[in-house]
Amino acid sequence: MNSGSGRSYAATAEATGVAEGTISTWATKYEWQRRAASWDQKQLTLAMRDANKMERKRHRQAIEEFRQANEEQAKRMMDVSSDLVNIIQKRIQKAEEEGEDIPMALVSGLLRAAANISDSGRQAWATSLGVNELMQVVDQELEQVNVEDVTDIEEIPLDED
Repeated sequence: MNSGSGRSYAATAEATGVAEGTISTWATKYEWQRRAASWDQKQLTLAMRDANKMERKRHRQAIEEFRQANEEQAKRMMDVSSDLVNIIQKRIQKAEEEGEDIPMALVSGLLRAAANISDSGRQAWATSLGVNELMQVVDQELEQVNVEDVTDIEEIPLDED
């Protein structure tokens, strides 16, 4: 069965030590051509399923890497926003202590920038959470493929004569 396109009565006869004429008779009697084609089809199906499963795993890994990158970016952006607000507060406090006048347009612009960075960080965080939910769906699909692998294989009957 595992010879694939290299199957022949002569090779089977040589491998088994049985006359080629007997092999030919058995092949006709037990429908070896149909059964071999069925075997080949099942092997191809299993190979395709394994390839699909490996592709899904690679896809899941890429999604996980994307999620982690988004989460790290979100954390950095929120940290930058927080640092910027702290710097603004310290500068305002220093200006008050020294009697310095800080233009409100500058303060307003810096606070707007901090708010925009913070908002972008929250959006990146939300994206990473959404990707996490997507990963759960992919994991369920991978689990389903594993169950199908075990339950979807038909047995090829062997004639016993």
